[in-house]
Amino acid sequence: MISELTAQKKALIADYRMKWYSMAISTQPVDKIRAFSAIEAVYQKISNAEIPDIYYFDSPRSLANLSFITHIHPAANLFNQRKLNNIIRKVKNQLIKHGFFRDSFRRHIVYPLIELVGQQFDIELWNSLHKQFSFSSPLNSVIRLSLRDSEKLSLIWKSGKPNHQRQIEQFWFYLTTGLVSPDTECSICGLLDFCTSELGCFIEEDLWHTLRTYVSECGWTFLFQDFCFTCQRPHKVLLDEQNQPHAENEAAIEFLDGFSVFAKNGMLALDCHQSNTSPAPDGT
Repeated sequence: MISELTAQKKALIADYRMKWYSMAISTQPVDKIRAFSAIEAVYQKISNAEIPDIYYFDSPRSLANLSFITHIHPAANLFNQRKLNNIIRKVKNQLIKHGFFRDSFRRHIVYPLIELVGQQFDIELWNSLHKQFSFSSPLNSVIRLSLRDSEKLSLIWKSGKPNHQRQIEQFWFYLTTGLVSPDTECSICGLLDFCTSELGCFIEEDLWHTLRTYVSECGWTFLFQDFCFTCQRPHKVLLDEQNQPHAENEAAIEFLDGFSVFAKNGMLALDCHQSNTSPAPDGT
């Protein structure tokens, strides 16, 4: 049972925290082969189902504006109202009935690691360490906000009647039930990394390897039973002195496909602008 830390170990906390904070704001390009391998390892831990096709996109915009639908259902006729209704129902079922893998990710990977390592500490010290390593992703909230109403740019939304449009407007919410954003897992990785590397804590190595590889190799990833969508990291991130997204007269966050987020001091700027075109993704 670990009940206290030496001064030398305490001094290392900031280094490990910064190591994983830097990962959360990384602009290092995602290697598709390594990312797909990391995602497949995650599926093997959280589901007994066959690993689905993995689709790669240059940014999360292609999910929010629903362009992914034409790739999972390439023969869909969006101009025939009856067929459009069938596609809407099918996609909704795929997102709802076979979704919620985000919860499975935490239940089968994250929580067991936290529980195993936490048992090796005095509860007060463990809570203190957890608090010291805790941080929120500075990019996550502004990216999400900037994607709001993106479905209204989609052909499927524009083709639908009002009742169709109301259903389609829920798709982004359904998509986020499968979203496991690696940047939101970085604070936990920092804690586990410190405890195992510096304090010699026992950990289930295969599970820990799966988590840290996923976090270090992937961008935003949406896990579902029938398909998986994974995105490139932004190639540009500008921060203020508080490490919050910030830029004057230019995008604070920018992706390869032109999707841009304008932010000032961590808040979405009123002049936020996005390009309306998206390139096609690559599939497996």
